[in-house]
Amino acid sequence: MGSPRSGIGEEKTDEILLGTAVRIFLVEDNPEHAFIALTVMRQVLGDAIEVLHAQTTDEALEMITQFTEFDRPDLFFVDLRLPDNGGFAVLSAVRASEVCSTIPLFVITSSIYDRDIAESYALGASAVLSKPLSRGKLREELARIGALPRSSVNAEMTIRH
Repeated sequence: MGSPRSGIGEEKTDEILLGTAVRIFLVEDNPEHAFIALTVMRQVLGDAIEVLHAQTTDEALEMITQFTEFDRPDLFFVDLRLPDNGGFAVLSAVRASEVCSTIPLFVITSSIYDRDIAESYALGASAVLSKPLSRGKLREELARIGALPRSSVNAEMTIRH
């Protein structure tokens, strides 16, 4: 059998730089927001990404319990404002999962409440990103956690001038 998949913040970084597909778990109930997020992710990470998409809290929670060290995602993106505060439940489940607890977790939200942002970080979010997701901010946060080289962020800033 193969070796276990690692989180992006560790040995996985070199694989991303070499063009290996990145496995992403997106939890988003709004189809338009999901489309925008996936488009931005492909623009930043390339077309070789593999996306798992859950549209409901229950679906996400079930999928999280099914992941193994061999098929777990490399990145989580969770809509904070799922119905019934479901985004917080998903954050808690990811961090409680032995298999997924160290995987970078990004919250995507339209919430402007400091309380929501603070609670996201308290539950283990790697970053809180505002909707609509932007290429520059995603690239910056991925570089910050070590998933992209910092030079890719600087290249984006240079191109914008």
